[in-house]
Amino acid sequence: MNCHDIEPLLLSERDGVLTPEQHAALAAHLATCPACRQLRTTYGEAVTFLKTDAANVAVPDADKAWRNLRAQIHGETAKPAKKRPLAPIIWFSVPLAAAAALAIGLFVFRPAAPFAPSLSPQASVESGDANSSTMVYVDKDSGWLVVWATEGDTKSSG
Repeated sequence: MNCHDIEPLLLSERDGVLTPEQHAALAAHLATCPACRQLRTTYGEAVTFLKTDAANVAVPDADKAWRNLRAQIHGETAKPAKKRPLAPIIWFSVPLAAAAALAIGLFVFRPAAPFAPSLSPQASVESGDANSSTMVYVDKDSGWLVVWATEGDTKSSG
């Protein structure tokens, strides 16, 4: 590989995305090329400088800068931002707190499930007609008793 092919690999090495084959080719080239070793060192110093410099940048307050700019355009002095009154927060927080307390109360203090008789193994449900079918189900979680019944075949005349 020549120096022109190695330069993208130097940048990719800083990002940590080289494959093992690319890393081996880069190491082999750097062992024989002092110019690429110097370029690698320069890239490392530049990245370190940028990281340090970016950490030391002071970011201005956008609202304050906008007020100052608008004041300069209109030829007046910048006024400090007005603080919002606390009353609207209180107006909305009291009903929201009451609704939250009601919701918690409904979920925590649920009334007990309605009484549903459970069928013992000896109990059964019988239908009056021999041709009809009946099925009984008791839900263990809710205690509901569900009964399905169908009528037997009716004889049609005619």
